[in-house]
This record gives sequence, structure tokens and C-alpha cells, in this order.
Amino acid sequence: MRACILVLSLLAVVSWSAGTPSWGAGPSPEAVKKGLEDFQGVWTVVSMQEDGKNLSPERLNKIKLTIKGENFTFETATDSHDGLYKIDPTKDPKLLNIEVTRGDEKGKIYQAIYKFEDGRMIQCMHKANVRRPARFEGQAGSENLLEIWQRQK
Repeated sequence: MRACILVLSLLAVVSWSAGTPSWGAGPSPEAVKKGLEDFQGVWTVVSMQEDGKNLSPERLNKIKLTIKGENFTFETATDSHDGLYKIDPTKDPKLLNIEVTRGDEKGKIYQAIYKFEDGRMIQCMHKANVRRPARFEGQAGSENLLEIWQRQK
């Protein structure tokens, strides 16, 4: 019995590390397509809080996120990278794996959660990327990065 539990645990870890955002077969392609509709467009940052520290307005004003389909481009004053948004909108909270395909962080997969509230996109991830957050929090001691985005008109 212990061996069976160990094997299942290892399979779960391999599944997560391979970028699969959910257990088992995952969400249907229709659910993913519908979920991705909310992400489309050009986004600017309203706020970013990392473990209780707010990113300065000067830095916030130089960040832009563009999402088309599952593809994204993240730009700052000094850097940009591209990648894929892999979502599971059927989970609570909804799951997001941010797969970086170009730039200094190429090959990284960030494990995040997301929601849309009052026309804003809210994402939360563990700053060291060693686990996926269970709640949307960025206060001191959370070790999380909480991002709030507003779609440009």
C-alpha cells in the first residue's frame, strides 16, 4: 500500500513539473478556450505586492502584458519575455501555469492561481516558485507575489 501511495505521489509531482496545471485528464479544450477569452488584450499593472512590499509606481508604469490566445509577452523597461498561459478554469481557485519560452527566464514554469474581479485580472504566485498558492495574498510572511492587472482600452 505504501509503495502504491509513493508511486501516485511521484506521478503527481511529475505531472505538475511537466507543466500540466491540473490532476488527471485536465479541463476540456472548450473550457480552456472559453477561460482564455478573459485574458485577451493588453494589460497594465495596478499593483504588485511581493511578501508585503509594494512595487514602486515608477516600475509599475513600465510594465505591460500582452495576451493573444495562450501566448503572452511581458515587457518591462529593461527586459521582455514570451511564453504560454496554460490554465485550468475548472479548479477553485483557478490554476495558471506561466511557461516562459523566450527571454532570461526561458524554460521556467510559474505556478499561479488567478481570478477576474471588477474587470481586473488578479494573479498570485509563490515568489520562490516552490509551490502554488492556495489563497490570493501578498502580505508580509505570505512569501507570495500578488499582481493586479487592468486591461487597456
